[in-house]
Amino acid sequence: ITNEPFIHHLIHFLAGIYIPFIFITIPTFTAIYSNASVYIWLTTKSGLAQRWVFGITILALPAALFLLVSWLLFITLMIKLLLIGSFQRLAANGIINVACWKCFRWELANELILACIFPLELLDEFWLTAFFWRLMGAQIGKQTLMDPNVLILEADLLDIGENCRIETCATLLCHKFNNGGLELKPIVVPSNTYIGACAVILPDSKIIDENAKIMALTCVNPKEQVTAGIWQGSPAEKVNIEV
Repeated sequence: ITNEPFIHHLIHFLAGIYIPFIFITIPTFTAIYSNASVYIWLTTKSGLAQRWVFGITILALPAALFLLVSWLLFITLMIKLLLIGSFQRLAANGIINVACWKCFRWELANELILACIFPLELLDEFWLTAFFWRLMGAQIGKQTLMDPNVLILEADLLDIGENCRIETCATLLCHKFNNGGLELKPIVVPSNTYIGACAVILPDSKIIDENAKIMALTCVNPKEQVTAGIWQGSPAEKVNIEV
């Protein structure tokens, strides 16, 4: 974003350094080295038999990693609630001036959220990815499978139906810069929709029907309307192929 006030750049710079260091880097290294710390403490202070020391030490690392994942996802949720609250309320403002504090909070929140969600990729579980984005405000139907590195920013504006499949590195983008400002628009993905790897769904596009298949690397541009069938290319075009 250009033409931002200096104070925005300064806060963005400081927050980008210190918040990840305090809330991500330190807890991550603490979790990684926790089993060594537990082993040293048990061997020097506890007086337990060696087999018990080894057993507790082995259990310490997965327990610490579980706490780390829970902490990072909790921090992500808190960042969104404190800086944004609801993306739906933000979208109700219409076109937002890029130099105002609302746009700045949107930019900062998204950068910090993306920095905190790497546990989703670490664990790579469909149920955890869907559960987390539901907590963040997205509507996601039953039996929908999303890869953990699908790019989502404004979760409150995302409505995904049932039995959908969204593959790795797909992008569901609910914002655009329009007339010199930031504008947020919802995206609706009907049930039984397939979105391939690295496909991009842009705001103001519409997937009208169920059973649409948007192939890998396809870009659905604003104002495009996707119906049932197979879509491919950039801009997306309906094709007659077997998959």
